[in-house]
Amino acid sequence: MVMGRTLKLVQQLIADPTSIKDLSLRIKDENILKQYIEDLDFPFIVSFPRTGSHWLRLLMELYFERPSLVRVFYYKDSKDFLSLHTHDDDLDIYRKNAIYLYRNPIPTIYSQLKFYSEDSNDLDRIKYWSAAYGRHLNKWLIEEDVSEKKTILRYENMTQDLKSEFAKVTAHFGQSLDAEKLEEVAAQVSKAEVKKKTAHDPRVINRNENYADSREVFAQKHGELVTQVVLEQNSKLQAYL
Repeated sequence: MVMGRTLKLVQQLIADPTSIKDLSLRIKDENILKQYIEDLDFPFIVSFPRTGSHWLRLLMELYFERPSLVRVFYYKDSKDFLSLHTHDDDLDIYRKNAIYLYRNPIPTIYSQLKFYSEDSNDLDRIKYWSAAYGRHLNKWLIEEDVSEKKTILRYENMTQDLKSEFAKVTAHFGQSLDAEKLEEVAAQVSKAEVKKKTAHDPRVINRNENYADSREVFAQKHGELVTQVVLEQNSKLQAYL
């Protein structure tokens, strides 16, 4: 990453639009951020918004007993950071060492629309977010060839078999999986815990009792459109959906 991109990323990371006192700590020290960002071997966690990164980062912080930049959830006095999370909104981040988390596009797009309080039946907005996610998936699953060490995780695999999927994370950091420790950590990181730790933005988990039903209706009405637009970015993505 060239210095101009490093400075831009640091500026983005220290910007904090929220003012809510919460149970996490946002790292804004420019020197700390530059130190880790300029180390090209330092691992980045990359994910499109609404794909489960908060859950993953809480699990990782407790399991490895080291926090990730830029938001620390548990080890707030730590000066040793495990990784850095970014959404790579501008698709201009390239790293030698990366973990990429992705999720089925249909619930992702529905969640994104809800996050921004947009009409989940607005076809233009559905196409907009579907194309944006398709480009993101295309970059990180197919076209990106800068990384020398890249691990790909899928949210649905985490929900169905966390042990197997998280073993990819521990392997990425050169460790074998401690299944007992992961079980203890996973029991602690419930949806209620994620919601509590992300009080800086209540939209992270803002589920009402009708959320699952509404998402299913969205999938039935617009799932085919979401998939179509995603695949328009690259038909090879079909293998990942």
